[in-house]
Parts: sequence; structure tokens; C-alpha cells
Amino acid sequence: MNASQRLAGMPIAVVGCDFRLGSTAWRNALLLDRDERDALAQRMQASAAVDGFVCIQTCNRVEWVLSSPQPKWAAELARAQMASRWLNGDFPSPHPMPYVHAGLAACRHLVRVSLGLESFVRGEREIAGQLNRAWREAQDRGTASADLNALQTVLGRVVRRVGRVTGFGSRARGVHGLAVDLVRRELSPTPRERARLVVVGMGDIGRRAATLAQQLGVFDVRRINRTIVEKQRGTWLPLEAVNAEMREADAVVVATGARQPVLNAESFAGTRNGLLVVDLGTPEQVDSASSRLDYRGLDDLLVGTAGSDDDLDAVLALVEDAVTEYRIALRKRAVAGLLRATQDRYDRFAYDELPVLLDQNGAADLAPQVRAAVRAYTRQIVAEIERAVGPE
Repeated sequence: MNASQRLAGMPIAVVGCDFRLGSTAWRNALLLDRDERDALAQRMQASAAVDGFVCIQTCNRVEWVLSSPQPKWAAELARAQMASRWLNGDFPSPHPMPYVHAGLAACRHLVRVSLGLESFVRGEREIAGQLNRAWREAQDRGTASADLNALQTVLGRVVRRVGRVTGFGSRARGVHGLAVDLVRRELSPTPRERARLVVVGMGDIGRRAATLAQQLGVFDVRRINRTIVEKQRGTWLPLEAVNAEMREADAVVVATGARQPVLNAESFAGTRNGLLVVDLGTPEQVDSASSRLDYRGLDDLLVGTAGSDDDLDAVLALVEDAVTEYRIALRKRAVAGLLRATQDRYDRFAYDELPVLLDQNGAADLAPQVRAAVRAYTRQIVAEIERAVGPE
């Protein structure tokens, strides 16, 4: 199979910017709210023969996943749309050029992303859940497609398979682990001299950061969230308490997902000089970081994120298995209509037309048991012929 055939067989493309291509500021300029995502999907469907669109937005990357019978052409149009957000913003020139993967390369890239092979820390597992949420939102908003949904199924299977048969990856890895490691390294707390860590935002990353820090036994963790359900009362504090908590904090990890910063200069009034603040938000959740703060953003976490190579060869082999699985799924979808039509035609002939044909040629005069046996034997012959000449 040559390259053009492989592209035709995999009608998907990926356009994006990750932490290696652009800094947090560049990536944040690409963030879309729900209405913007819907509008972009509609424009792509109207102008580029795109029938599916999924938007992935994490602290590592912003990627647009497309399904189209012309994936490379659709990807180039999407890349122009993405680059225009930098051209229209307040950014220095030249700007980076979003990367493009089409066809087979797009499938392989997304499998690698789902397994954490393309993340800040190789093997982090947060990304699998983030991809799943992106797909669910696309399905809820009506922008997904059958080809993309088939890919989601393959991604879910390979993630479970890697977790089941290898030791690759860890729930302690990921941006939440990097943040906790940084705080521990800077403060050097001990079980006897514990540090107070305030975690603002109890989404997936914030909860994991708080849990990991608590398990280390050297932090007193205070959890803060904008909304608190009944079962969390007494464990989580409301956002209104953040200013008071800051004044007692030794370090702060901010992991909210708000579109606007949730902490400002007022939030840090009266805090200790040099308070360590780790901002994991996309976009940034701390507005106008004060010179009194020791502020660290996502870009500051990129040092020393190599990750483990445990079972890496086995994982890479499973990546290729997943690519093959998706190719097979696409082929099955391509012939599904033909298979259904063939089965329907067989049913009509075997159970409607065949009995009439046999009776017209003397079977009506046979004993009931013999007539039934003739019909069954004839159906078997027709079924064998249908299998022999049907689609592979």
C-alpha cells in the first residue's frame, strides 16, 4: 500500500501546537470556548468537506482532530485557521507554524498522545481521560463523526491494554506530579515540619495534586473550589476563603479551568514574601503576578521531565497494533453496507423466492419432510455460493 492509499484509508487529520512547538502564551491564544468550537466546526464542514471535529485543549497541547475524505487538504485549511489566531494577536513575528499529521500519521500520533508518549512527562495518564472528555463533548455538541468515534474506541482499548500488560506510566506522573515535586524541592518539608499547601481548583489535575501531596505526609493540604457539593463540605473550602488561606500558605498550586484569572493582587495581600505559586491553568489563572511572589507557570515545569523507559518497546508495539486495529475498523465500516445488502438479498431469495421456485418445479408434490429437507439443502448451497463470491 503506497502513501496515497494509506491516506485514503485513514480519513483523519490532526493540526496542533504542543509544548515543544510553542510556549504557554502561544498555546493559550488557541484556546476556544464552546461557541467558538461549534462555529469553527461549522466553517470547516462548509468549506473543507470535514464531517467530524474534536478539539483537544490541555496544559500540554491544543489540537484539532478532523475527519474528512480529503484529510491533508482539510488539515492545511485548519492550520491556516489556527495560525490566524496568532497573526491577529499581539505576538512577535515570525510565529510558529502548527504541525499537521494526516492519514496514517494522524492515527499514530493520536495513539501516542493517548498513551502519554507525547506529554510533558512520558507515560502520564491524565491525557487519556482528557481525550475521552474531548470526544464526549464533540459527541454531545454534534461535531463528532462515525470515523472519529471508531478511533475513540481504538484509543480507549489501547490505553486499557497498556495498563493491563505493561508497567508503563504512572498516575503520579503528569503535570500535577511535576507541580508537587517542585513545591517539595523548594520547601523541603518534613513530617515534623510540614508545609501548608493550598490547592485551588478541584478538577482532575487539582484533585490529583492534592491527593499526591497528602500521601507524601509532609504537607497540610487545603483544597479550594468554586463549587462544593454536599459530600465535599468540610473537606473542600469555597473560593471565597482563598484570600484568608493564602495568608497562611507556604505554597499554592492553582489548577482551575476558568477562562479568566481567579487570583489577583488582592488575593495575595498579606501573604508571606516569596510565596511559591505554581500556576497550572490554561489560560493562566494568576493575574499580574506580584514581584513578592515566586511565580512558576507551566513553562517552568519543563525542566527534567524525561520519564521512564520501562516497557517502552512493548508500548511502541501496542501503538502499531492500535493503528492496525483502526485500519481494520475503517475497512469493516466501508463494506458494512455491502454486507447488509448481500445478507438481505440472501434472506429474500432463501426464504421468499426459493420455496416458490421449488414448488413450481415439483417440490410441492413431495412429502412435507422431504420438501423441508430439499429447501434446507438448497439454502445451504446458496449460502456457500454467497460466501464464496461475497466481499472478503
